[in-house]
Amino acid sequence: MGIDQTKLNNLAVASDLGKLIGWVSGMACMVLPTWAVLGIAVSLGMMGYGLQWLVVSAIIKPLPYWVMYILCMMAGNSICWLNTVCFRVAISNFPDKRGIASGLSTSYSGLSTVIYTNLSRLINPNKPSLYLLLNAFVPVVVCGISVIFIRIPQPNAVVNDEGEGRDITYIFTFIAIVTAVYSIVFEFLPHGENSREGAYMAVLVFLLLSLLYVPLKAALCGKKLERSASTRVTDIEKAVEMHRPREKINCGQYIQDIGALDIYVEYKEFSDLWRQNSKDGDALQQQNLAETNTEQEMQQQNPAETNPVDNTEQEIITSADTDILKKPRFLKPVPPVGEEHGALQLLRSLDFWLYYFVYFCGGTVGLVYINNLGQITQSLGYSKTPKLASLVSSFGFLGRIASGLPDYFQSMTRGFPRPAWLGIWTLPLVPALFMLAFLDQKQSVLYGSTAIIGTCAGAITSVAVPTSSELFGMEHFGVNHNILISNIAFGSLLFGGVAGVVYDRSASSSSSSSSTATTCLGRACY
Repeated sequence: MGIDQTKLNNLAVASDLGKLIGWVSGMACMVLPTWAVLGIAVSLGMMGYGLQWLVVSAIIKPLPYWVMYILCMMAGNSICWLNTVCFRVAISNFPDKRGIASGLSTSYSGLSTVIYTNLSRLINPNKPSLYLLLNAFVPVVVCGISVIFIRIPQPNAVVNDEGEGRDITYIFTFIAIVTAVYSIVFEFLPHGENSREGAYMAVLVFLLLSLLYVPLKAALCGKKLERSASTRVTDIEKAVEMHRPREKINCGQYIQDIGALDIYVEYKEFSDLWRQNSKDGDALQQQNLAETNTEQEMQQQNPAETNPVDNTEQEIITSADTDILKKPRFLKPVPPVGEEHGALQLLRSLDFWLYYFVYFCGGTVGLVYINNLGQITQSLGYSKTPKLASLVSSFGFLGRIASGLPDYFQSMTRGFPRPAWLGIWTLPLVPALFMLAFLDQKQSVLYGSTAIIGTCAGAITSVAVPTSSELFGMEHFGVNHNILISNIAFGSLLFGGVAGVVYDRSASSSSSSSSTATTCLGRACY
Protein backbone atom coordinates (compact mmCIF):
# COMPACT_ATOMS: atom_id res chain seq x y z
CA MET A 1 0.00 0.00 0.00
CA GLY A 2 3.05 2.24 0.06
CA ILE A 3 2.81 3.37 3.69
CA ASP A 4 5.48 3.96 6.31
CA GLN A 5 6.02 1.93 9.46
CA THR A 6 4.02 4.30 11.67
CA LYS A 7 0.90 3.89 9.54
CA LEU A 8 1.47 0.14 9.34
CA ASN A 9 1.70 -0.04 13.13
CA ASN A 10 -1.47 2.02 13.36
CA LEU A 11 -3.32 -0.69 11.42
CA ALA A 12 -2.20 -3.21 14.04
CA VAL A 13 -3.31 -0.75 16.71
CA ALA A 14 -6.71 -0.50 14.99
CA SER A 15 -7.26 -4.21 15.49
CA ASP A 16 -6.64 -3.73 19.21
CA LEU A 17 -8.80 -0.59 19.31
CA GLY A 18 -11.71 -2.81 18.37
CA LYS A 19 -11.41 -4.18 21.91
CA LEU A 20 -12.30 -0.75 23.31
CA ILE A 21 -15.93 -1.44 22.50
CA GLY A 22 -15.72 -5.11 23.40
CA TRP A 23 -17.89 -4.41 26.46
CA VAL A 24 -20.83 -4.19 24.05
CA SER A 25 -20.50 -7.93 23.47
CA GLY A 26 -20.72 -8.47 27.23
CA MET A 27 -23.96 -6.53 27.43
CA ALA A 28 -25.30 -8.39 24.39
CA CYS A 29 -24.64 -11.74 26.10
CA MET A 30 -26.91 -10.65 28.95
CA VAL A 31 -29.93 -9.92 26.72
CA LEU A 32 -29.45 -11.85 23.45
CA PRO A 33 -29.43 -15.60 22.83
CA THR A 34 -26.09 -17.25 22.19
CA TRP A 35 -26.76 -17.87 18.50
CA ALA A 36 -27.40 -14.16 17.94
CA VAL A 37 -24.13 -13.16 19.63
CA LEU A 38 -22.18 -15.67 17.54
CA GLY A 39 -23.96 -14.42 14.42
CA ILE A 40 -22.82 -10.86 15.10
CA ALA A 41 -19.27 -12.12 15.73
CA VAL A 42 -18.93 -13.99 12.44
CA SER A 43 -20.56 -11.13 10.51
CA LEU A 44 -18.00 -8.65 11.82
CA GLY A 45 -15.19 -11.10 11.03
CA MET A 46 -16.37 -11.71 7.48
CA MET A 47 -16.59 -8.00 6.79
CA GLY A 48 -13.26 -7.16 8.43
CA TYR A 49 -11.05 -9.98 7.20
CA GLY A 50 -12.92 -10.60 3.95
CA LEU A 51 -12.50 -7.09 2.54
CA GLN A 52 -8.87 -7.01 3.68
CA TRP A 53 -8.28 -10.20 1.71
CA LEU A 54 -9.86 -8.69 -1.41
CA VAL A 55 -7.53 -5.68 -1.16
CA VAL A 56 -4.33 -7.62 -0.38
CA SER A 57 -5.07 -10.12 -3.17
CA ALA A 58 -5.57 -7.22 -5.63
CA ILE A 59 -9.06 -8.47 -6.49
CA ILE A 60 -10.39 -4.97 -5.85
CA LYS A 61 -8.65 -1.61 -5.94
CA PRO A 62 -6.88 -0.46 -2.75
CA LEU A 63 -9.32 1.16 -0.35
CA PRO A 64 -8.60 4.45 1.41
CA TYR A 65 -6.44 4.20 4.52
CA TRP A 66 -9.28 5.16 6.86
CA VAL A 67 -11.47 2.37 5.42
CA MET A 68 -8.72 -0.19 6.05
CA TYR A 69 -8.44 1.20 9.57
CA ILE A 70 -12.14 0.59 10.22
CA LEU A 71 -11.91 -2.92 8.73
CA CYS A 72 -9.08 -3.76 11.13
CA MET A 73 -11.18 -2.47 14.03
CA MET A 74 -14.12 -4.64 12.95
CA ALA A 75 -11.87 -7.70 12.74
CA GLY A 76 -10.47 -7.05 16.21
CA ASN A 77 -13.92 -6.45 17.67
CA SER A 78 -15.24 -9.72 16.24
CA ILE A 79 -12.71 -11.58 18.40
CA CYS A 80 -14.21 -9.96 21.51
CA TRP A 81 -17.65 -11.32 20.66
CA LEU A 82 -16.31 -14.84 20.12
CA ASN A 83 -14.18 -14.79 23.26
CA THR A 84 -17.01 -13.48 25.43
CA VAL A 85 -19.21 -16.44 24.49
CA CYS A 86 -16.36 -18.94 24.93
CA PHE A 87 -15.32 -17.58 28.34
CA ARG A 88 -18.86 -17.43 29.63
CA VAL A 89 -19.65 -20.99 28.53
CA ALA A 90 -16.41 -22.34 30.02
CA ILE A 91 -16.69 -20.63 33.41
CA SER A 92 -20.44 -21.21 33.79
CA ASN A 93 -20.17 -24.95 33.17
CA PHE A 94 -17.02 -25.48 35.26
CA PRO A 95 -17.22 -22.99 38.16
CA ASP A 96 -14.81 -24.98 40.36
CA LYS A 97 -12.30 -25.44 37.54
CA ARG A 98 -12.27 -21.92 36.12
CA GLY A 99 -8.53 -21.84 35.53
CA ILE A 100 -8.52 -25.09 33.58
CA ALA A 101 -11.65 -24.24 31.59
CA SER A 102 -10.43 -20.76 30.61
CA GLY A 103 -6.97 -22.09 29.81
CA LEU A 104 -8.36 -24.67 27.43
CA SER A 105 -10.79 -22.28 25.76
CA THR A 106 -8.17 -19.57 25.22
CA SER A 107 -5.45 -22.01 24.20
CA TYR A 108 -7.20 -23.18 21.05
CA SER A 109 -7.94 -19.60 20.03
CA GLY A 110 -4.18 -18.99 20.18
CA LEU A 111 -3.52 -22.07 18.07
CA SER A 112 -5.54 -20.60 15.20
CA THR A 113 -2.48 -18.71 13.95
CA VAL A 114 -0.58 -21.98 13.54
CA ILE A 115 -3.50 -23.67 11.80
CA TYR A 116 -4.25 -20.82 9.40
CA THR A 117 -0.57 -20.18 8.59
CA ASN A 118 0.24 -23.80 7.79
CA LEU A 119 -3.04 -24.38 5.98
CA SER A 120 -2.52 -21.35 3.74
CA ARG A 121 1.06 -22.45 3.12
CA LEU A 122 -0.19 -25.92 2.17
CA ILE A 123 -2.86 -24.60 -0.21
CA ASN A 124 -0.59 -22.10 -1.98
CA PRO A 125 2.83 -21.14 -0.56
CA ASN A 126 2.97 -18.10 -2.85
CA LYS A 127 -0.25 -16.52 -1.51
CA PRO A 128 0.07 -15.55 2.16
CA SER A 129 -3.17 -13.57 1.77
CA LEU A 130 -5.08 -16.85 2.14
CA TYR A 131 -4.48 -16.39 5.86
CA LEU A 132 -7.03 -13.55 5.86
CA LEU A 133 -9.53 -15.60 3.87
CA LEU A 134 -9.36 -18.44 6.39
CA ASN A 135 -9.90 -15.98 9.24
CA ALA A 136 -13.03 -14.77 7.49
CA PHE A 137 -14.77 -18.08 6.74
CA VAL A 138 -13.51 -20.78 9.13
CA PRO A 139 -15.23 -19.18 12.18
CA VAL A 140 -18.53 -19.21 10.26
CA VAL A 141 -18.37 -22.98 9.83
CA VAL A 142 -17.17 -23.67 13.37
CA CYS A 143 -19.77 -21.40 15.01
CA GLY A 144 -22.54 -22.86 12.87
CA ILE A 145 -21.73 -26.34 14.17
CA SER A 146 -20.92 -25.47 17.79
CA VAL A 147 -24.04 -23.35 18.38
CA ILE A 148 -26.03 -26.60 18.38
CA PHE A 149 -24.18 -27.92 21.43
CA ILE A 150 -23.50 -24.75 23.46
CA ARG A 151 -25.21 -24.72 26.85
CA ILE A 152 -25.07 -21.88 29.40
CA PRO A 153 -26.61 -22.74 32.81
CA GLN A 154 -29.06 -20.37 34.45
CA PRO A 155 -27.49 -17.93 36.97
CA ASN A 156 -29.06 -19.70 39.98
CA ALA A 157 -28.50 -23.22 38.69
CA VAL A 158 -26.23 -25.53 40.67
CA VAL A 159 -23.55 -26.98 38.41
CA ASN A 160 -21.69 -30.03 39.64
CA ASP A 161 -18.39 -30.30 37.80
CA GLU A 162 -16.98 -33.05 39.97
CA GLY A 163 -16.63 -36.66 38.83
CA GLU A 164 -17.49 -36.69 35.14
CA GLY A 165 -16.56 -33.00 34.76
CA ARG A 166 -13.14 -33.71 36.23
CA ASP A 167 -12.56 -36.56 33.78
CA ILE A 168 -13.54 -34.27 30.90
CA THR A 169 -10.98 -31.62 31.87
CA TYR A 170 -8.28 -34.29 32.22
CA ILE A 171 -8.97 -35.62 28.72
CA PHE A 172 -9.10 -32.13 27.22
CA THR A 173 -5.84 -31.12 28.90
CA PHE A 174 -4.03 -34.26 27.74
CA ILE A 175 -5.12 -33.74 24.12
CA ALA A 176 -4.20 -30.04 24.30
CA ILE A 177 -0.70 -30.74 25.66
CA VAL A 178 -0.06 -33.33 22.95
CA THR A 179 -1.24 -30.84 20.31
CA ALA A 180 0.98 -28.06 21.70
CA VAL A 181 4.11 -30.24 21.85
CA TYR A 182 3.44 -31.57 18.36
CA SER A 183 3.05 -28.04 16.94
CA ILE A 184 6.25 -26.81 18.60
CA VAL A 185 8.35 -29.80 17.48
CA PHE A 186 7.10 -29.51 13.90
CA GLU A 187 8.11 -25.85 13.68
CA PHE A 188 11.76 -26.80 14.27
CA LEU A 189 11.72 -29.40 11.50
CA PRO A 190 12.72 -28.42 7.94
CA HIS A 191 9.84 -27.28 5.75
CA GLY A 192 9.32 -26.97 2.03
CA GLU A 193 7.88 -30.29 0.87
CA ASN A 194 4.14 -30.37 0.27
CA SER A 195 3.94 -34.00 1.37
CA ARG A 196 5.45 -33.14 4.75
CA GLU A 197 3.15 -30.15 5.14
CA GLY A 198 0.17 -32.33 4.25
CA ALA A 199 1.17 -35.00 6.77
CA TYR A 200 1.55 -32.36 9.47
CA MET A 201 -1.89 -30.90 8.77
CA ALA A 202 -3.45 -34.37 8.68
CA VAL A 203 -2.11 -35.21 12.15
CA LEU A 204 -3.11 -31.78 13.47
CA VAL A 205 -6.66 -32.18 12.14
CA PHE A 206 -6.82 -35.63 13.77
CA LEU A 207 -5.79 -34.12 17.13
CA LEU A 208 -8.43 -31.43 16.79
CA LEU A 209 -11.13 -33.93 15.84
CA SER A 210 -10.14 -36.12 18.79
CA LEU A 211 -11.73 -33.46 20.99
CA LEU A 212 -15.08 -34.80 19.79
CA TYR A 213 -14.38 -37.87 21.91
CA VAL A 214 -15.22 -35.83 25.01
CA PRO A 215 -18.83 -34.86 24.16
CA LEU A 216 -19.47 -38.31 22.68
CA LYS A 217 -18.25 -39.94 25.89
CA ALA A 218 -20.39 -37.57 27.97
CA ALA A 219 -23.44 -38.35 25.84
CA LEU A 220 -22.93 -42.10 26.22
CA CYS A 221 -22.47 -41.76 29.97
CA GLY A 222 -25.67 -39.73 30.12
CA LYS A 223 -27.57 -42.53 28.38
CA LYS A 224 -26.13 -45.04 30.85
CA LEU A 225 -27.29 -42.91 33.77
CA GLU A 226 -30.78 -42.65 32.28
CA ARG A 227 -30.84 -46.42 31.73
CA SER A 228 -29.72 -46.96 35.34
CA ALA A 229 -32.48 -44.68 36.63
CA SER A 230 -35.13 -46.43 34.54
CA THR A 231 -33.86 -49.80 35.80
CA ARG A 232 -34.25 -48.57 39.37
CA VAL A 233 -37.86 -47.59 38.72
CA THR A 234 -38.52 -50.98 37.15
CA ASP A 235 -37.09 -52.71 40.23
CA ILE A 236 -39.46 -50.77 42.46
CA GLU A 237 -42.43 -51.71 40.29
CA LYS A 238 -41.40 -55.35 40.42
CA ALA A 239 -41.06 -55.12 44.19
CA VAL A 240 -44.69 -54.05 44.48
CA GLU A 241 -45.74 -57.27 42.77
CA MET A 242 -43.13 -59.35 44.49
CA HIS A 243 -43.54 -58.41 48.15
CA ARG A 244 -46.49 -60.75 48.82
CA PRO A 245 -45.61 -64.12 50.45
CA ARG A 246 -44.82 -67.10 48.28
CA GLU A 247 -45.36 -70.77 49.04
CA LYS A 248 -42.33 -72.41 47.45
CA ILE A 249 -39.17 -70.50 46.69
CA ASN A 250 -35.54 -71.50 46.55
CA CYS A 251 -32.70 -69.75 48.36
CA GLY A 252 -31.62 -67.60 45.42
CA GLN A 253 -35.17 -66.51 44.66
CA TYR A 254 -35.66 -65.73 48.36
CA ILE A 255 -32.62 -63.45 48.38
CA GLN A 256 -33.85 -61.67 45.26
CA ASP A 257 -37.28 -61.18 46.83
CA ILE A 258 -35.72 -59.86 50.03
CA GLY A 259 -33.66 -57.35 48.02
CA ALA A 260 -36.70 -56.29 46.04
CA LEU A 261 -38.71 -56.07 49.25
CA ASP A 262 -36.09 -53.75 50.76
CA ILE A 263 -36.41 -51.50 47.74
CA TYR A 264 -40.17 -51.56 48.08
CA VAL A 265 -40.02 -50.74 51.81
CA GLU A 266 -37.79 -47.73 51.11
CA TYR A 267 -40.16 -46.61 48.39
CA LYS A 268 -43.23 -47.13 50.63
CA GLU A 269 -41.71 -45.22 53.57
CA PHE A 270 -40.73 -42.32 51.34
CA SER A 271 -44.18 -42.25 49.73
CA ASP A 272 -45.96 -42.24 53.12
CA LEU A 273 -43.68 -39.53 54.45
CA TRP A 274 -44.26 -37.40 51.37
CA ARG A 275 -48.05 -37.73 51.68
CA GLN A 276 -47.94 -36.84 55.39
CA ASN A 277 -45.79 -33.77 54.75
CA SER A 278 -48.12 -32.71 51.96
CA LYS A 279 -51.14 -32.94 54.30
CA ASP A 280 -49.33 -31.04 57.07
CA GLY A 281 -48.21 -28.41 54.58
CA ASP A 282 -51.73 -27.92 53.25
CA ALA A 283 -53.14 -27.61 56.79
CA LEU A 284 -50.45 -25.11 57.78
CA GLN A 285 -51.07 -23.11 54.61
CA GLN A 286 -54.82 -22.94 55.32
CA GLN A 287 -54.14 -21.88 58.92
CA ASN A 288 -51.77 -19.10 57.82
CA LEU A 289 -54.29 -17.94 55.22
CA ALA A 290 -57.03 -17.76 57.86
CA GLU A 291 -54.79 -15.77 60.23
CA THR A 292 -53.85 -13.38 57.43
CA ASN A 293 -57.50 -12.77 56.54
CA THR A 294 -58.32 -12.13 60.23
CA GLU A 295 -55.48 -9.59 60.54
CA GLN A 296 -56.61 -7.81 57.38
CA GLU A 297 -60.19 -7.55 58.71
CA MET A 298 -58.93 -6.14 62.04
CA GLN A 299 -56.70 -3.66 60.22
CA GLN A 300 -59.63 -2.42 58.15
CA GLN A 301 -61.71 -1.94 61.32
CA ASN A 302 -58.97 -0.26 63.45
CA PRO A 303 -56.14 0.88 61.16
CA ALA A 304 -54.48 2.99 63.88
CA GLU A 305 -54.32 0.24 66.53
CA THR A 306 -53.39 -2.90 64.61
CA ASN A 307 -49.68 -2.34 63.99
CA PRO A 308 -48.36 0.06 66.59
CA VAL A 309 -44.83 -1.27 66.13
CA ASP A 310 -44.60 -0.35 62.45
CA ASN A 311 -44.10 3.35 63.08
CA THR A 312 -41.39 2.60 65.62
CA GLU A 313 -39.56 0.34 63.18
CA GLN A 314 -39.68 3.02 60.52
CA GLU A 315 -38.18 5.54 62.93
CA ILE A 316 -35.22 3.26 63.56
CA ILE A 317 -34.03 3.73 59.97
CA THR A 318 -31.76 6.76 60.01
CA SER A 319 -31.68 9.44 57.39
CA ALA A 320 -28.24 8.26 56.23
CA ASP A 321 -29.55 4.75 55.61
CA THR A 322 -32.49 6.20 53.71
CA ASP A 323 -30.12 8.18 51.49
CA ILE A 324 -28.13 5.02 50.70
CA LEU A 325 -31.28 3.12 49.81
CA LYS A 326 -32.45 5.90 47.52
CA LYS A 327 -29.12 6.15 45.67
CA PRO A 328 -28.78 4.52 42.24
CA ARG A 329 -26.67 1.38 42.13
CA PHE A 330 -23.66 3.06 40.54
CA LEU A 331 -23.51 5.63 43.39
CA LYS A 332 -23.66 3.06 46.17
CA PRO A 333 -20.43 2.10 47.98
CA VAL A 334 -18.07 -0.11 45.96
CA PRO A 335 -18.55 -3.76 46.99
CA PRO A 336 -15.57 -5.62 48.44
CA VAL A 337 -13.49 -7.88 46.22
CA GLY A 338 -15.26 -11.15 45.52
CA GLU A 339 -18.77 -9.72 45.31
CA GLU A 340 -20.75 -8.66 42.25
CA HIS A 341 -19.59 -5.40 40.64
CA GLY A 342 -21.52 -3.43 38.05
CA ALA A 343 -19.56 -1.70 35.29
CA LEU A 344 -19.67 1.74 36.94
CA GLN A 345 -18.85 0.29 40.35
CA LEU A 346 -15.91 -1.46 38.72
CA LEU A 347 -14.53 1.83 37.40
CA ARG A 348 -14.62 3.27 40.94
CA SER A 349 -12.74 0.33 42.44
CA LEU A 350 -9.08 0.86 43.37
CA ASP A 351 -8.48 -2.89 43.18
CA PHE A 352 -9.61 -2.91 39.56
CA TRP A 353 -7.22 -0.13 38.53
CA LEU A 354 -4.32 -1.94 40.21
CA TYR A 355 -5.34 -5.07 38.31
CA TYR A 356 -5.62 -2.99 35.12
CA PHE A 357 -2.09 -1.57 35.55
CA VAL A 358 -0.53 -5.00 36.17
CA TYR A 359 -2.13 -6.38 33.00
CA PHE A 360 -1.03 -3.28 31.07
CA CYS A 361 2.62 -3.81 32.05
CA GLY A 362 2.57 -7.57 31.51
CA GLY A 363 0.29 -9.20 28.99
CA THR A 364 -0.18 -6.07 26.88
CA VAL A 365 3.59 -5.62 26.41
CA GLY A 366 3.86 -9.19 25.18
CA LEU A 367 0.95 -8.78 22.77
CA VAL A 368 2.45 -5.58 21.31
CA TYR A 369 5.72 -7.43 20.71
CA ILE A 370 3.84 -10.20 18.91
CA ASN A 371 1.99 -7.64 16.76
CA ASN A 372 5.34 -6.17 15.64
CA LEU A 373 7.08 -9.53 15.31
CA GLY A 374 7.24 -9.41 11.51
CA GLN A 375 8.99 -6.04 11.39
CA ILE A 376 11.33 -6.97 14.26
CA THR A 377 12.34 -10.18 12.48
CA GLN A 378 13.04 -8.37 9.21
CA SER A 379 15.01 -5.62 10.94
CA LEU A 380 17.29 -8.26 12.49
CA GLY A 381 17.95 -9.75 9.06
CA TYR A 382 15.77 -12.87 9.18
CA SER A 383 13.15 -13.71 6.59
CA LYS A 384 11.31 -16.64 8.23
CA THR A 385 8.53 -14.53 9.69
CA PRO A 386 5.69 -17.08 9.15
CA LYS A 387 7.70 -19.77 10.93
CA LEU A 388 8.38 -17.47 13.88
CA ALA A 389 4.72 -16.44 13.99
CA SER A 390 3.70 -20.10 14.15
CA LEU A 391 6.29 -20.70 16.87
CA VAL A 392 5.04 -17.87 19.09
CA SER A 393 1.48 -19.08 18.56
CA SER A 394 2.44 -22.62 19.62
CA PHE A 395 4.21 -21.41 22.75
CA GLY A 396 1.30 -19.11 23.51
CA PHE A 397 -0.91 -22.18 23.24
CA LEU A 398 1.34 -24.01 25.71
CA GLY A 399 1.33 -21.04 28.10
CA ARG A 400 -2.46 -20.90 28.13
CA ILE A 401 -2.63 -24.58 29.02
CA ALA A 402 0.02 -24.21 31.73
CA SER A 403 -1.94 -21.36 33.32
CA GLY A 404 -4.70 -23.78 34.34
CA LEU A 405 -2.45 -26.48 35.78
CA PRO A 406 -2.50 -25.05 39.36
CA ASP A 407 -6.18 -25.96 39.52
CA TYR A 408 -5.17 -29.62 39.31
CA PHE A 409 -3.18 -29.22 42.53
CA GLN A 410 -5.69 -27.37 44.67
CA SER A 411 -4.43 -28.98 47.88
CA MET A 412 -1.01 -27.40 47.26
CA THR A 413 -2.14 -24.05 45.82
CA ARG A 414 -5.36 -23.42 47.74
CA GLY A 415 -3.76 -20.67 49.85
CA PHE A 416 -2.10 -19.05 46.84
CA PRO A 417 -4.26 -16.26 45.35
CA ARG A 418 -4.93 -16.38 41.64
CA PRO A 419 -3.90 -12.72 41.03
CA ALA A 420 -0.41 -13.65 42.24
CA TRP A 421 -0.06 -15.90 39.22
CA LEU A 422 -0.27 -12.80 37.03
CA GLY A 423 2.87 -11.50 38.71
CA ILE A 424 4.63 -14.86 38.39
CA TRP A 425 3.92 -15.06 34.65
CA THR A 426 4.97 -11.42 34.17
CA LEU A 427 8.46 -11.85 35.66
CA PRO A 428 10.00 -13.88 32.77
CA LEU A 429 9.10 -11.10 30.33
CA VAL A 430 11.83 -8.89 31.80
CA PRO A 431 14.87 -11.10 30.97
CA ALA A 432 13.37 -12.00 27.58
CA LEU A 433 13.12 -8.36 26.52
CA PHE A 434 16.61 -7.63 27.88
CA MET A 435 17.98 -10.53 25.83
CA LEU A 436 16.53 -9.00 22.68
CA ALA A 437 17.87 -5.55 23.50
CA PHE A 438 21.43 -6.31 24.60
CA LEU A 439 22.56 -9.79 23.46
CA ASP A 440 24.02 -10.61 20.06
CA GLN A 441 21.66 -10.78 17.11
CA LYS A 442 21.67 -14.57 16.96
CA GLN A 443 18.79 -16.64 15.73
CA SER A 444 18.80 -18.66 18.96
CA VAL A 445 18.35 -15.47 21.02
CA LEU A 446 15.46 -14.33 18.84
CA TYR A 447 13.73 -17.71 18.98
CA GLY A 448 14.32 -18.20 22.71
CA SER A 449 13.09 -14.73 23.68
CA THR A 450 10.07 -15.01 21.41
CA ALA A 451 9.16 -18.38 22.92
CA ILE A 452 9.32 -16.94 26.47
CA ILE A 453 7.27 -13.87 25.53
CA GLY A 454 4.67 -15.98 23.72
CA THR A 455 4.33 -18.39 26.65
CA CYS A 456 3.98 -15.64 29.26
CA ALA A 457 1.60 -13.50 27.18
CA GLY A 458 -0.62 -16.52 26.56
CA ALA A 459 -0.61 -17.50 30.24
CA ILE A 460 -1.46 -13.96 31.41
CA THR A 461 -4.31 -13.74 28.91
CA SER A 462 -5.71 -17.01 30.22
CA VAL A 463 -5.22 -16.34 33.95
CA ALA A 464 -7.02 -13.00 33.64
CA VAL A 465 -10.31 -14.69 32.70
CA PRO A 466 -10.98 -16.59 35.97
CA THR A 467 -9.35 -13.79 37.95
CA SER A 468 -11.89 -11.26 36.65
CA SER A 469 -14.80 -13.53 37.54
CA GLU A 470 -13.46 -14.27 41.03
CA LEU A 471 -12.63 -10.65 41.88
CA PHE A 472 -15.69 -8.92 40.45
CA GLY A 473 -18.37 -11.62 40.09
CA MET A 474 -20.01 -13.57 37.30
CA GLU A 475 -23.19 -11.53 36.82
CA HIS A 476 -21.46 -8.79 34.78
CA PHE A 477 -18.40 -10.82 33.80
CA GLY A 478 -18.76 -10.22 30.05
CA VAL A 479 -18.79 -6.44 30.48
CA ASN A 480 -16.17 -6.29 33.23
CA HIS A 481 -13.58 -8.45 31.49
CA ASN A 482 -13.93 -6.54 28.22
CA ILE A 483 -13.34 -3.31 30.15
CA LEU A 484 -10.14 -4.89 31.49
CA ILE A 485 -8.78 -5.91 28.09
CA SER A 486 -9.36 -2.39 26.77
CA ASN A 487 -5.86 -1.74 28.13
CA ILE A 488 -4.59 -3.79 25.17
CA ALA A 489 -5.83 -1.02 22.87
CA PHE A 490 -4.20 1.73 24.94
CA GLY A 491 -0.97 -0.26 25.27
CA SER A 492 -0.89 -0.99 21.57
CA LEU A 493 -1.50 2.68 20.82
CA LEU A 494 1.28 3.79 23.18
CA PHE A 495 3.94 1.12 22.69
CA GLY A 496 3.14 0.52 19.01
CA GLY A 497 3.21 4.25 18.29
CA VAL A 498 6.59 4.64 19.98
CA ALA A 499 7.93 1.62 18.08
CA GLY A 500 6.75 3.07 14.76
CA VAL A 501 8.39 6.44 15.42
CA VAL A 502 11.69 4.81 16.44
CA TYR A 503 11.59 2.55 13.37
CA ASP A 504 11.02 5.43 10.94
CA ARG A 505 13.74 7.59 12.51
CA SER A 506 16.24 4.75 12.29
CA ALA A 507 15.28 3.80 8.74
CA SER A 508 18.06 2.98 6.35
CA SER A 509 19.20 5.85 4.16
CA SER A 510 19.44 3.43 1.26
CA SER A 511 15.66 3.42 0.75
CA SER A 512 14.57 5.30 -2.34
CA SER A 513 13.26 8.79 -1.81
CA SER A 514 10.42 8.21 -4.27
CA SER A 515 8.83 5.56 -2.07
CA THR A 516 6.97 6.46 1.06
CA ALA A 517 7.75 3.07 2.59
CA THR A 518 10.94 2.80 4.63
CA THR A 519 13.12 -0.12 5.62
CA CYS A 520 15.22 -0.30 8.75
CA LEU A 521 17.93 -2.83 9.52
CA GLY A 522 19.61 -3.44 12.86
CA ARG A 523 18.79 -3.52 16.54
CA ALA A 524 18.38 0.26 16.65
CA CYS A 525 15.10 -0.07 14.73
CA TYR A 526 13.35 -1.24 17.89
